Amino acid sequence: MKLNITAKKTLIALSVIGLAVMLFLGCEKDDICPEDSATTPLLVITFHDNSDRDLKEEVNTLSVYGQGMDTPVDTFRDSTAIDSIALPLKLFEDETVYAFTLNSIQITSSGDTLRIKNADTLRFRYQTDQHFISRACGFITTYSGLTAERDMDDDQQWISSLEVVTPTVELQNAAHVKIYH
Repeated sequence: MKLNITAKKTLIALSVIGLAVMLFLGCEKDDICPEDSATTPLLVITFHDNSDRDLKEEVNTLSVYGQGMDTPVDTFRDSTAIDSIALPLKLFEDETVYAFTLNSIQITSSGDTLRIKNADTLRFRYQTDQHFISRACGFITTYSGLTAERDMDDDQQWISSLEVVTPTVELQNAAHVKIYH
């Protein structure tokens, strides 16, 4: 059976179209995670005046170090006078320990100015729950049952007390913990 040239062209065109349709249907949606997709939230901590607990009070020259780390956490930039910070919690463990280091200034009897580093150790405990978002975005972790305690062995504490105000860390638009100083 001989095909004429028009039939050959039609057969080739249909074959090319069929191949293109098969390739198109075989492709998957791009694996790009949208910027507005959910991410693992940070722990939001606000600093308050110990004598007037509703009043936020700035902390001067604050550094926060994770247990066993040599460099401070970099989730906040300006540590000179801040009234709130956001810190990451460990994803696959049930506690995170931080040293909150206040670099205070002390004037000696001779008039010299000394910088004294005063670190208070805080331990945050929680349960983790991983949620699958998508293949592109992966998993996020949320935290529940949050508790906070400070090391009471230190005799020069600058933190007076702690209060967990939101024990579930799912969002980071409000405080989870208040630190009074």
